[in-house]
Amino acid sequence: MKKNLIKFSKVAWLMVMALALVTTSCNKDDEETPGGGDDPVIVLDGTYVKGAGTALAEFDAKGMMKITRNEVTQEDRASLLELYIAVKAGADGFNIITVEGSTHTTYGPGADFAEVTELDVNEPQNGLQRGSVAETDAKFTVDTDGLYHIVFDTDLKIATIAKVEWGLIGAATPGGWGESTQLTSGGFDLNAMTFTMTDLKLTKGDFKYRYSNGWKVILDAEVDLGGGVVGVKVNSNYGGATDALVPGGDNIVNDAPGFYTVTMSWTLGAATTANLEKTAELELVNYSATELGLVGDGVMDAGAPVGWDLTILNHVPVITDETTYTWTYAGVEVSTAGSFKIREGQDWNGKVIGYPDVVMGGTAAADFETNGDGNFVPLADGTYDFELVIDAVTEIYTLNVKSAGAADPELYMLGDGCAAGWDNTLALPLSGTAGEYTITTDLTAGGYIKFITTLGQWAPMYGTDADGTSAAGNLVFRETESDPDPGSIPVDADGSYVITINTNDLTYTVVAAK
Repeated sequence: MKKNLIKFSKVAWLMVMALALVTTSCNKDDEETPGGGDDPVIVLDGTYVKGAGTALAEFDAKGMMKITRNEVTQEDRASLLELYIAVKAGADGFNIITVEGSTHTTYGPGADFAEVTELDVNEPQNGLQRGSVAETDAKFTVDTDGLYHIVFDTDLKIATIAKVEWGLIGAATPGGWGESTQLTSGGFDLNAMTFTMTDLKLTKGDFKYRYSNGWKVILDAEVDLGGGVVGVKVNSNYGGATDALVPGGDNIVNDAPGFYTVTMSWTLGAATTANLEKTAELELVNYSATELGLVGDGVMDAGAPVGWDLTILNHVPVITDETTYTWTYAGVEVSTAGSFKIREGQDWNGKVIGYPDVVMGGTAAADFETNGDGNFVPLADGTYDFELVIDAVTEIYTLNVKSAGAADPELYMLGDGCAAGWDNTLALPLSGTAGEYTITTDLTAGGYIKFITTLGQWAPMYGTDADGTSAAGNLVFRETESDPDPGSIPVDADGSYVITINTNDLTYTVVAAK
């Protein structure tokens, strides 16, 4: 019995020692997890920015880099990563670290990583570092405190660091498309930074947000990605919409001229945001001395594209009613191989008008569309007459287009009782002149019709009064959009009708076609 007890004691002691060894081994593994200490730090797979020169001295989800667009294609490139982050000047800096399961790879500057001294004209101009990365604990560093745009391509093993100082550029801004209007930094902070301007004058037109006077950062301009795609670059501008920013997105259209407070905000771990708050109205703009012409590779001169360096057909407007300005361009040849804009002078510092800025009107309005740059894009080769009208009171811009030399219809019909619907750019032309007009067309029961004199504009307009019927009645004239909207003429039955309008005695008739 004594021997058995001794045997049992030895076995129990061996089990305790084994348990102690297992426990000690587990604690050692825990201590080697990222961040140290007794509690393990769970790090998701990804690529992180980490360093004492930032707010992220340890691994943090806020430091994970995100996939972004290759500016060359404006599509996401899986290996192209970015992060906006505040960095302190000095040796503390940061590393870029990839995490794949238990494997952590730490990157620092490679042998050729350095300040770019010969910048491309489209790159940010306030400080840019670029070069290869190396597996090293050596830090990426910056010379001045600030917000930075860090980019890393995991395939190319190239990184860039660009100083971020936000501004606006575009036709709506004081500097036009020629130069940025810079915002003022609210001060350096590792967790949040803002860039602001008050009393910023924004006219009707389009614009973008961009930093440090640049459009893009080049990682490798020559790498062949196949399929005709060459180069890897990252956007340093935002378009899309002020409340939904898109890197390299379409121009943002400002339809409400005025004075604004604009703010660009960065918060650690969150997307950059913008805010525009209108604080005052603009005074009426005097366009009497504004010379506007056409520029672009979609405009032809003597059979060759004009291009984007020369504005042609510049002239001052004809002025009516003191606040209505009209520029006319007759016999303009356009090509589907390009596009164009309306520009003041011979540079991009003045007024620039694109497709999103205007109401398209005229019989050939449907021959044009737009693109991401807000240009006028011809859908057919041909020769056209253009008429640009600016109402300085409403700041409504209208571009009337017709085939060169074609006579303008004097009256159009629209409404849900006819094929045009209530789209004033698609209104149906009536034939006739000198106040007597007619059209034969199908009408739809339950709908209504009215008449306008200019495609794309709601005034001048003709409707009817309370006594008007589906067969006949009096016309009511609305001269401007400030005047009361006249009643619509009802349609009682489907069918083909002859509609006759007399603007001399202000009457109309609707008779079934024979």
